[in-house]
Amino acid sequence: MTQAERPTHERFVLLDGLRGIAAIFIIQRHAEDLLGDALPSSYLGVDLFFGLSGFVLAHAYGAALREGRMSAGQFMKARLMRLYPLYGFALALVSAYYIFMYLSGRPVFFGQFVVPHELAVSMLTGLLFLPAPFTISFNAALFLVHPAWSLFDELVANIAYALKGARAKVREMLVFIAFCAVVLVIAAIEFERLHAGFRWHEMYAGFGRVFFSFSVGMLIYRYRRKVPLVRPFQALLCIAVLCIVLTFPTPKDMKAPFDLFIVFLVWPALLYVASGIVPGSVTAAVSNFLGTASYAVYVLHAPLLDWAHVLWPGMTEPGIAPFAGIGLISLIVLLSWLLTVKVDQPLQKWLKARIGARRSVAQQG
Repeated sequence: MTQAERPTHERFVLLDGLRGIAAIFIIQRHAEDLLGDALPSSYLGVDLFFGLSGFVLAHAYGAALREGRMSAGQFMKARLMRLYPLYGFALALVSAYYIFMYLSGRPVFFGQFVVPHELAVSMLTGLLFLPAPFTISFNAALFLVHPAWSLFDELVANIAYALKGARAKVREMLVFIAFCAVVLVIAAIEFERLHAGFRWHEMYAGFGRVFFSFSVGMLIYRYRRKVPLVRPFQALLCIAVLCIVLTFPTPKDMKAPFDLFIVFLVWPALLYVASGIVPGSVTAAVSNFLGTASYAVYVLHAPLLDWAHVLWPGMTEPGIAPFAGIGLISLIVLLSWLLTVKVDQPLQKWLKARIGARRSVAQQG
Protein backbone atom coordinates (compact mmCIF):
# COMPACT_ATOMS: atom_id res chain seq x y z
CA MET A 1 0.00 0.00 0.00
CA THR A 2 1.50 3.32 -1.05
CA GLN A 3 1.43 6.41 1.10
CA ALA A 4 -1.46 7.75 -0.96
CA GLU A 5 -3.46 4.60 -0.29
CA ARG A 6 -3.00 4.53 3.45
CA PRO A 7 -6.05 5.57 5.42
CA THR A 8 -5.85 8.58 7.69
CA HIS A 9 -5.30 7.32 11.23
CA GLU A 10 -6.73 10.19 13.27
CA ARG A 11 -9.29 8.74 15.70
CA PHE A 12 -12.51 10.32 16.87
CA VAL A 13 -12.26 8.93 20.38
CA LEU A 14 -15.75 9.76 21.58
CA LEU A 15 -17.23 8.08 18.50
CA ASP A 16 -15.24 4.97 19.44
CA GLY A 17 -16.82 5.06 22.89
CA LEU A 18 -20.34 5.42 21.51
CA ARG A 19 -19.79 2.48 19.19
CA GLY A 20 -18.44 0.33 22.03
CA ILE A 21 -21.34 1.15 24.35
CA ALA A 22 -23.89 0.41 21.63
CA ALA A 23 -22.19 -2.95 21.01
CA ILE A 24 -22.58 -3.86 24.70
CA PHE A 25 -26.30 -3.07 24.47
CA ILE A 26 -26.50 -5.46 21.52
CA ILE A 27 -25.06 -8.25 23.70
CA GLN A 28 -27.84 -7.67 26.21
CA ARG A 29 -30.43 -8.14 23.44
CA HIS A 30 -29.14 -11.67 22.90
CA ALA A 31 -28.75 -12.61 26.56
CA GLU A 32 -32.36 -12.30 27.67
CA ASP A 33 -32.30 -15.54 29.65
CA LEU A 34 -29.56 -14.00 31.78
CA LEU A 35 -30.36 -10.29 31.88
CA GLY A 36 -34.11 -10.11 31.32
CA ASP A 37 -36.06 -8.78 28.36
CA ALA A 38 -34.13 -7.00 25.64
CA LEU A 39 -33.91 -3.28 26.26
CA PRO A 40 -36.69 -1.65 24.24
CA SER A 41 -34.75 0.30 21.62
CA SER A 42 -31.29 -1.26 21.76
CA TYR A 43 -31.58 -2.50 18.15
CA LEU A 44 -31.29 1.13 17.04
CA GLY A 45 -27.63 0.86 17.93
CA VAL A 46 -27.17 -0.83 14.54
CA ASP A 47 -28.36 2.33 12.77
CA LEU A 48 -25.83 4.31 14.78
CA PHE A 49 -23.13 1.83 13.68
CA PHE A 50 -24.04 2.51 10.06
CA GLY A 51 -23.82 6.28 10.56
CA LEU A 52 -20.49 5.99 12.37
CA SER A 53 -19.16 3.80 9.57
CA GLY A 54 -20.12 6.33 6.90
CA PHE A 55 -18.41 9.10 8.85
CA VAL A 56 -15.23 7.16 9.64
CA LEU A 57 -14.79 5.67 6.16
CA ALA A 58 -15.27 9.10 4.59
CA HIS A 59 -12.51 10.33 6.90
CA ALA A 60 -10.17 7.40 6.29
CA TYR A 61 -10.63 6.78 2.56
CA GLY A 62 -12.79 9.52 1.07
CA ALA A 63 -10.00 11.73 -0.28
CA ALA A 64 -8.05 8.80 -1.75
CA LEU A 65 -11.14 7.46 -3.54
CA ARG A 66 -12.25 10.89 -4.71
CA GLU A 67 -8.80 11.79 -6.10
CA GLY A 68 -8.23 8.42 -7.76
CA ARG A 69 -5.34 7.44 -5.50
CA MET A 70 -7.28 4.33 -4.46
CA SER A 71 -9.45 2.18 -6.69
CA ALA A 72 -12.78 0.68 -5.72
CA GLY A 73 -11.17 -2.75 -5.78
CA GLN A 74 -8.40 -1.69 -3.41
CA PHE A 75 -10.94 -0.14 -1.07
CA MET A 76 -13.08 -3.29 -0.98
CA LYS A 77 -10.00 -5.42 -0.40
CA ALA A 78 -9.17 -3.21 2.58
CA ARG A 79 -12.71 -3.53 3.92
CA LEU A 80 -12.72 -7.31 3.58
CA MET A 81 -9.33 -7.55 5.27
CA ARG A 82 -10.72 -5.50 8.14
CA LEU A 83 -13.96 -7.46 8.56
CA TYR A 84 -13.27 -11.03 7.50
CA PRO A 85 -10.69 -12.37 10.01
CA LEU A 86 -12.83 -11.91 13.13
CA TYR A 87 -15.97 -12.79 11.18
CA GLY A 88 -14.26 -15.98 10.00
CA PHE A 89 -13.38 -16.87 13.58
CA ALA A 90 -16.98 -16.25 14.64
CA LEU A 91 -18.20 -18.44 11.77
CA ALA A 92 -15.90 -21.27 12.88
CA LEU A 93 -17.14 -20.98 16.47
CA VAL A 94 -20.82 -20.93 15.58
CA SER A 95 -20.49 -23.72 13.01
CA ALA A 96 -18.81 -25.91 15.61
CA TYR A 97 -21.61 -25.05 18.04
CA TYR A 98 -24.39 -26.04 15.61
CA ILE A 99 -22.60 -29.26 14.64
CA PHE A 100 -22.21 -30.13 18.33
CA MET A 101 -25.88 -29.40 19.05
CA TYR A 102 -26.98 -31.47 16.05
CA LEU A 103 -24.87 -34.47 17.06
CA SER A 104 -26.10 -34.25 20.65
CA GLY A 105 -29.76 -33.92 19.56
CA ARG A 106 -30.39 -30.67 21.44
CA PRO A 107 -32.61 -27.75 20.37
CA VAL A 108 -30.90 -24.43 19.70
CA PHE A 109 -33.51 -21.70 19.18
CA PHE A 110 -37.03 -21.68 20.61
CA GLY A 111 -37.16 -25.46 20.45
CA GLN A 112 -35.86 -25.60 16.87
CA PHE A 113 -33.35 -28.30 15.92
CA VAL A 114 -30.44 -27.93 13.53
CA VAL A 115 -31.38 -28.93 9.96
CA PRO A 116 -28.30 -30.55 8.36
CA HIS A 117 -28.79 -29.36 4.77
CA GLU A 118 -29.53 -25.80 5.96
CA LEU A 119 -26.38 -25.90 8.08
CA ALA A 120 -24.25 -27.11 5.17
CA VAL A 121 -25.56 -24.49 2.74
CA SER A 122 -25.32 -21.62 5.24
CA MET A 123 -21.75 -22.64 6.16
CA LEU A 124 -20.79 -22.45 2.49
CA THR A 125 -22.50 -19.12 1.84
CA GLY A 126 -21.14 -17.83 5.14
CA LEU A 127 -17.58 -18.61 4.04
CA LEU A 128 -18.25 -16.39 1.03
CA PHE A 129 -19.67 -13.66 3.31
CA LEU A 130 -23.03 -14.04 1.56
CA PRO A 131 -26.48 -14.61 3.07
CA ALA A 132 -28.02 -18.05 2.85
CA PRO A 133 -30.61 -18.35 0.04
CA PHE A 134 -33.26 -18.88 2.72
CA THR A 135 -33.99 -17.68 6.23
CA ILE A 136 -32.28 -20.27 8.42
CA SER A 137 -34.97 -22.08 10.41
CA PHE A 138 -32.90 -22.74 13.53
CA ASN A 139 -31.67 -19.18 14.08
CA ALA A 140 -34.25 -17.12 12.10
CA ALA A 141 -31.50 -15.24 10.28
CA LEU A 142 -29.62 -15.09 6.99
CA PHE A 143 -26.21 -15.94 8.43
CA LEU A 144 -25.09 -18.51 11.00
CA VAL A 145 -23.33 -15.56 12.64
CA HIS A 146 -26.63 -13.73 12.77
CA PRO A 147 -25.29 -10.18 13.35
CA ALA A 148 -23.43 -10.57 10.04
CA TRP A 149 -26.54 -9.46 8.11
CA SER A 150 -25.58 -5.88 8.96
CA LEU A 151 -21.95 -6.44 7.91
CA PHE A 152 -23.11 -7.78 4.54
CA ASP A 153 -25.45 -4.82 4.07
CA GLU A 154 -22.63 -2.47 4.97
CA LEU A 155 -20.29 -4.12 2.45
CA VAL A 156 -22.93 -3.49 -0.23
CA ALA A 157 -23.04 0.15 0.87
CA ASN A 158 -19.22 0.21 0.77
CA ILE A 159 -19.27 -0.90 -2.88
CA ALA A 160 -21.71 1.88 -3.73
CA TYR A 161 -19.57 4.35 -1.78
CA ALA A 162 -16.39 3.37 -3.60
CA LEU A 163 -18.03 3.47 -7.05
CA LYS A 164 -20.02 6.67 -6.64
CA GLY A 165 -20.61 7.92 -3.09
CA ALA A 166 -17.13 9.27 -2.42
CA ARG A 167 -17.44 11.55 -5.45
CA ALA A 168 -21.14 12.36 -5.11
CA LYS A 169 -22.24 15.98 -4.98
CA VAL A 170 -24.20 17.19 -1.98
CA ARG A 171 -27.41 17.56 -4.01
CA GLU A 172 -27.11 13.97 -5.23
CA MET A 173 -26.53 12.77 -1.67
CA LEU A 174 -29.57 14.63 -0.38
CA VAL A 175 -31.81 13.14 -3.08
CA PHE A 176 -30.55 9.65 -2.28
CA ILE A 177 -30.97 10.19 1.48
CA ALA A 178 -34.54 11.37 0.88
CA PHE A 179 -35.26 8.21 -1.15
CA CYS A 180 -33.83 6.04 1.63
CA ALA A 181 -35.95 7.92 4.17
CA VAL A 182 -39.07 6.97 2.21
CA VAL A 183 -37.95 3.33 2.26
CA LEU A 184 -37.50 3.53 6.03
CA VAL A 185 -40.97 5.00 6.51
CA ILE A 186 -42.46 2.14 4.50
CA ALA A 187 -40.47 -0.41 6.52
CA ALA A 188 -41.45 1.18 9.83
CA ILE A 189 -45.11 1.03 8.86
CA GLU A 190 -44.90 -2.59 7.66
CA PHE A 191 -42.91 -3.94 10.62
CA GLU A 192 -44.21 -1.42 13.19
CA ARG A 193 -40.60 -0.50 14.05
CA LEU A 194 -37.16 -0.51 12.41
CA HIS A 195 -36.02 -3.77 13.96
CA ALA A 196 -35.86 -5.46 10.55
CA GLY A 197 -33.41 -6.49 7.86
CA PHE A 198 -32.12 -9.87 9.03
CA ARG A 199 -34.60 -12.10 7.14
CA TRP A 200 -35.25 -12.31 3.41
CA HIS A 201 -38.67 -10.66 3.44
CA GLU A 202 -37.11 -7.76 5.39
CA MET A 203 -34.06 -7.24 3.18
CA TYR A 204 -35.27 -3.94 1.74
CA ALA A 205 -35.56 -2.57 5.29
CA GLY A 206 -31.96 -3.56 6.06
CA PHE A 207 -30.67 -1.84 2.94
CA GLY A 208 -32.79 1.21 3.71
CA ARG A 209 -31.27 1.38 7.17
CA VAL A 210 -27.66 1.05 6.03
CA PHE A 211 -27.87 3.37 3.01
CA PHE A 212 -29.71 6.10 4.91
CA SER A 213 -27.45 6.21 7.96
CA PHE A 214 -24.22 5.52 6.06
CA SER A 215 -24.99 8.37 3.65
CA VAL A 216 -25.89 10.72 6.48
CA GLY A 217 -22.59 9.83 8.16
CA MET A 218 -20.73 10.71 4.94
CA LEU A 219 -22.56 14.02 4.71
CA ILE A 220 -21.90 14.91 8.33
CA TYR A 221 -18.19 14.27 7.79
CA ARG A 222 -18.15 16.89 5.03
CA TYR A 223 -19.65 19.50 7.34
CA ARG A 224 -18.05 18.38 10.62
CA ARG A 225 -16.43 20.74 13.06
CA LYS A 226 -12.86 20.92 11.74
CA VAL A 227 -11.26 21.79 15.08
CA PRO A 228 -12.58 19.56 17.90
CA LEU A 229 -13.15 21.17 21.28
CA VAL A 230 -12.24 19.68 24.65
CA ARG A 231 -15.62 19.35 26.35
CA PRO A 232 -15.57 16.61 29.05
CA PHE A 233 -19.10 17.32 30.30
CA GLN A 234 -20.62 17.45 26.82
CA ALA A 235 -18.94 14.11 26.07
CA LEU A 236 -20.69 12.57 29.07
CA LEU A 237 -23.97 14.07 27.87
CA CYS A 238 -23.50 12.40 24.49
CA ILE A 239 -23.01 9.06 26.22
CA ALA A 240 -26.07 9.70 28.36
CA VAL A 241 -28.20 10.46 25.28
CA LEU A 242 -27.08 7.20 23.70
CA CYS A 243 -27.96 5.17 26.80
CA ILE A 244 -31.33 6.87 27.24
CA VAL A 245 -32.33 6.22 23.63
CA LEU A 246 -31.30 2.56 23.68
CA THR A 247 -33.25 1.91 26.89
CA PHE A 248 -36.25 4.13 26.18
CA PRO A 249 -39.53 2.25 26.86
CA THR A 250 -41.67 3.21 23.87
CA PRO A 251 -45.28 1.90 23.69
CA LYS A 252 -45.81 -0.54 20.82
CA ASP A 253 -48.07 1.83 18.86
CA MET A 254 -45.37 4.52 19.08
CA LYS A 255 -42.39 2.36 18.09
CA ALA A 256 -42.45 3.26 14.41
CA PRO A 257 -42.53 7.07 14.82
CA PHE A 258 -40.03 6.87 17.70
CA ASP A 259 -37.57 4.82 15.66
CA LEU A 260 -37.88 7.14 12.68
CA PHE A 261 -37.36 10.18 14.93
CA ILE A 262 -34.18 8.66 16.36
CA VAL A 263 -32.73 7.58 13.02
CA PHE A 264 -33.72 10.74 11.13
CA LEU A 265 -32.80 13.33 13.77
CA VAL A 266 -31.25 12.13 17.02
CA TRP A 267 -28.47 9.91 15.65
CA PRO A 268 -27.33 12.50 13.04
CA ALA A 269 -27.31 15.21 15.71
CA LEU A 270 -25.41 12.99 18.13
CA LEU A 271 -22.88 12.07 15.45
CA TYR A 272 -22.32 15.71 14.49
CA VAL A 273 -21.89 16.90 18.08
CA ALA A 274 -19.79 13.94 19.28
CA SER A 275 -17.43 14.12 16.30
CA GLY A 276 -16.43 17.63 17.33
CA ILE A 277 -15.77 16.85 20.99
CA VAL A 278 -12.62 15.67 22.74
CA PRO A 279 -13.62 13.95 26.02
CA GLY A 280 -11.80 14.10 29.33
CA SER A 281 -8.88 11.77 29.94
CA VAL A 282 -10.83 9.06 31.78
CA THR A 283 -13.70 9.06 29.29
CA ALA A 284 -11.16 9.01 26.45
CA ALA A 285 -9.35 6.01 27.93
CA VAL A 286 -12.59 4.06 28.39
CA SER A 287 -13.78 5.08 24.91
CA ASN A 288 -10.51 3.96 23.36
CA PHE A 289 -10.76 0.57 25.09
CA LEU A 290 -14.41 0.03 24.11
CA GLY A 291 -13.86 1.25 20.57
CA THR A 292 -10.96 -1.15 20.09
CA ALA A 293 -13.10 -4.05 21.31
CA SER A 294 -16.35 -3.02 19.60
CA TYR A 295 -16.15 -4.87 16.29
CA ALA A 296 -15.05 -8.11 17.93
CA VAL A 297 -17.80 -7.69 20.54
CA TYR A 298 -20.41 -7.30 17.84
CA VAL A 299 -19.34 -10.20 15.63
CA LEU A 300 -18.26 -12.67 18.35
CA HIS A 301 -20.81 -12.19 21.11
CA ALA A 302 -23.44 -14.55 19.68
CA PRO A 303 -21.19 -17.65 19.31
CA LEU A 304 -19.54 -16.90 22.66
CA LEU A 305 -22.97 -16.73 24.33
CA ASP A 306 -23.95 -19.99 22.61
CA TRP A 307 -20.90 -21.84 23.86
CA ALA A 308 -21.25 -20.35 27.34
CA HIS A 309 -24.68 -21.95 27.61
CA VAL A 310 -23.21 -25.30 26.60
CA LEU A 311 -20.30 -25.11 29.03
CA TRP A 312 -22.32 -23.75 31.96
CA PRO A 313 -25.98 -24.76 31.57
CA GLY A 314 -26.77 -23.83 35.16
CA MET A 315 -26.04 -20.16 34.68
CA THR A 316 -29.65 -19.44 33.69
CA GLU A 317 -30.96 -20.37 37.16
CA PRO A 318 -32.80 -17.39 38.73
CA GLY A 319 -30.35 -16.77 41.55
CA ILE A 320 -27.33 -16.92 39.27
CA ALA A 321 -28.48 -15.51 35.93
CA PRO A 322 -28.05 -11.74 36.49
CA PHE A 323 -24.55 -12.12 37.93
CA ALA A 324 -23.59 -14.63 35.24
CA GLY A 325 -24.90 -12.24 32.59
CA ILE A 326 -22.90 -9.28 33.88
CA GLY A 327 -19.80 -11.42 34.24
CA LEU A 328 -20.24 -12.89 30.78
CA ILE A 329 -20.62 -9.47 29.15
CA SER A 330 -17.47 -8.30 30.92
CA LEU A 331 -15.61 -11.40 29.78
CA ILE A 332 -16.79 -11.01 26.17
CA VAL A 333 -15.62 -7.39 26.11
CA LEU A 334 -12.24 -8.29 27.58
CA LEU A 335 -11.75 -11.26 25.24
CA SER A 336 -12.77 -9.08 22.30
CA TRP A 337 -10.19 -6.45 23.22
CA LEU A 338 -7.46 -9.07 23.63
CA LEU A 339 -8.30 -10.77 20.32
CA THR A 340 -8.28 -7.41 18.57
CA VAL A 341 -4.99 -6.20 20.03
CA LYS A 342 -3.07 -9.48 20.17
CA VAL A 343 -4.40 -11.25 17.06
CA ASP A 344 -6.46 -9.12 14.67
CA GLN A 345 -4.36 -5.95 14.61
CA PRO A 346 -1.06 -7.83 14.05
CA LEU A 347 -2.79 -9.90 11.36
CA GLN A 348 -4.05 -6.73 9.67
CA LYS A 349 -0.50 -5.32 9.61
CA TRP A 350 0.86 -8.57 8.19
CA LEU A 351 -1.76 -8.72 5.46
CA LYS A 352 -1.15 -5.10 4.47
CA ALA A 353 2.59 -5.71 4.36
CA ARG A 354 2.12 -8.80 2.16
CA ILE A 355 -0.15 -6.95 -0.25
CA GLY A 356 2.24 -4.00 -0.34
CA ALA A 357 5.17 -6.29 -1.09
CA ARG A 358 3.30 -8.07 -3.90
CA ARG A 359 2.29 -4.76 -5.44
CA SER A 360 5.88 -3.52 -5.36
CA VAL A 361 7.09 -6.68 -7.10
CA ALA A 362 4.34 -6.34 -9.73
CA GLN A 363 5.23 -2.70 -10.37
CA GLN A 364 8.94 -3.54 -10.71
CA GLY A 365 8.09 -6.37 -13.11
